[in-house]
Amino acid sequence: METDSRHTSLPPLKTRIAPTPSGYLHLGNALSFAITWALARQQQGTVVLRIDDLDNTRFRQEYLQDIFDTLHFMGLDYDEGPRDATDFTQNFSQHLRLPLYNQMLEELAAQHLLYACPCSRSQIAAVSPEGNYPLTCRDKQFPLDLPDATWRIRIPAGTEISFHDLLLGNCTVPLAAEMPDFVVRRKDGIPAYQVASVCDDLLMGINTVVRGEDLLLSTAAQLFLAQQTDATGFLNVRFVHHPIVREESGSKLSKSHASLSIHAMRSQGFTPKALWQQLARTLHWQETEITDAASFLERFRLKDVARMQSK
Repeated sequence: METDSRHTSLPPLKTRIAPTPSGYLHLGNALSFAITWALARQQQGTVVLRIDDLDNTRFRQEYLQDIFDTLHFMGLDYDEGPRDATDFTQNFSQHLRLPLYNQMLEELAAQHLLYACPCSRSQIAAVSPEGNYPLTCRDKQFPLDLPDATWRIRIPAGTEISFHDLLLGNCTVPLAAEMPDFVVRRKDGIPAYQVASVCDDLLMGINTVVRGEDLLLSTAAQLFLAQQTDATGFLNVRFVHHPIVREESGSKLSKSHASLSIHAMRSQGFTPKALWQQLARTLHWQETEITDAASFLERFRLKDVARMQSK
């Protein structure tokens, strides 16, 4: 299955900053915010702040506030979205859009693409140590109303998703091999991230998605959902998958390491100028004096973001 997001006549760019309030934001989040914001501002586009809060298990009010504090600290503005934490909770929470997400699930169920799976993570890991779902329940015909079960989507064997990335070029992701029959509804009945993300991007008219290259599989999963629901708006999205910030060990930064968060840096006296200089060093842009959002925007060239990979 293939979709191509290249266009001959491009509409005005509209993108989103979409953090999750599941931990304090770190340098990798800040870099993604900066790239997203600069790409939009360089093209006189629109930036939406969308906060993905469906994961109640890790949500904390201080993590929500940290999103607004970090954007303010960095000097990044946006055109649509909540003004503050209270405005978000009252008017912009994803929980207010559950009917929209459930509508997509109903459409997928009507096509007999979904099945129930009561397997726990430990049961899956026991059979598949690498973590890939071994299709245990695909043919068991459990009813979708089975208690304490996830809903999974059938992905035909050999399914690959191809798309064009503005930074990486042509990409092909072996979805069936690397993310077989992924979850679309959690055991608690809440639609999964992949469903909510597609629905939100469609609702908000997003036509350019900027995210880390570690989310290539998520992009493929979301394009697969869009194909099954004829969501042309998402199939035409332009993608930018940028390199991610890594720890010295080589692993990607994690919100679980609070000492590496922007919140911790601020509490230790880290200034906005110091943060922007750190982002410049991360991108290997030391030849230019970057001290704030404006100087980052002046220096910003999307093609130069790829230099992170080669240094």
